[in-house]
Amino acid sequence: MKIYALNLPQYHKIKENDEWWGEGFTEWNNVKKATPLYKGHIQPRTPINNYYYDLSKKEDIQRQANLANEYGIDGFIYYHYWFNGKMLLEKPCEIIKSNKDIDIKFAFCWANEPWARTWDGKDKEILMPQKYGGEDDWIKHIEYFMQFFKDKRYIKIDGKPLLYIYSPCQIPNFDEMIKKWNSILQKNEMKELYLVEFLCTKNPVPCSEYSKAIMEFEPMFTNRFGISNIGKLKRIICKKLKIIDFCNYDKIWRKILKNNRTYGDKKIQKGCFCSWDNSPRKGKNSTIFKGASPEKFGEYLKLLIKNNRKNAEDNIIVINAWNEWGEGAMLEPSEEDKYCYLEQIKSIKEVIKNEKNII
Repeated sequence: MKIYALNLPQYHKIKENDEWWGEGFTEWNNVKKATPLYKGHIQPRTPINNYYYDLSKKEDIQRQANLANEYGIDGFIYYHYWFNGKMLLEKPCEIIKSNKDIDIKFAFCWANEPWARTWDGKDKEILMPQKYGGEDDWIKHIEYFMQFFKDKRYIKIDGKPLLYIYSPCQIPNFDEMIKKWNSILQKNEMKELYLVEFLCTKNPVPCSEYSKAIMEFEPMFTNRFGISNIGKLKRIICKKLKIIDFCNYDKIWRKILKNNRTYGDKKIQKGCFCSWDNSPRKGKNSTIFKGASPEKFGEYLKLLIKNNRKNAEDNIIVINAWNEWGEGAMLEPSEEDKYCYLEQIKSIKEVIKNEKNII
């Protein structure tokens, strides 16, 4: 059983964020400025020992890797930002590439969304448009990826480099691009991509003949496609009125566990989440899943691992997320929950190991 966690690299300074948000901006700015919005609302959330790390520092990336290894996380899926050759937040993965002693398995998810001022509610103000280039850009992009694919730590399935795409349906000539990428990989004596499509609001069904698998991006996939019409109406009203959209943690998890969708012959990588509260980014226009706890997460994760969903890759779980502090989805230790989310995973992995040894 491999448990992978999505990893956000937005915890170091870049000149673009300095220009858009002010000198020294990182995701920690959103986290620190959060305020309680109702009685019992725990905000701001605080990393344990007030450890507001900086992912431009090797030692802080090393610490994340050490934590992951200690508690049973088998690898990170790093968000990758590419805008027709322009990259943002690439430094953490560049540091990993340059430092072979950082012991962590990793892969990329191309988060091909435009950057907008979503963090202060101005969703329509685009900061970095998502422009797509033609064949010259495709070649530059796969050549960049290949530097990482050649790394022994890069995650591969049957020798194929694992690559997630957030919203492939928005990329013009997507299959033509993937065909070109696979051709270049083969010319370089590498296997074709093990391509996984995120399924989300903007990519509700698989769109590529070249994708090997899908991963339903939770909790937002189920909170969009797995709820009743009344639930959808409630979401619309909350959004229009700019009030908190409260959701039930247990209810959404139960729906995730009952999900029996299939997508032709494509494999399904089971996706899940630990918790969710994006009020640090959205304020009163946020979505909050009430009732989350490490203990519940552990119980639901065990059930997800054991369920026999048709076409599921039973040896892969993808968790949202390692460190989405601005969305309240973090396995990393906090002052409030300590190491409890990670301890749940460690306990589950030990049980799986013991069961395997018995067999």
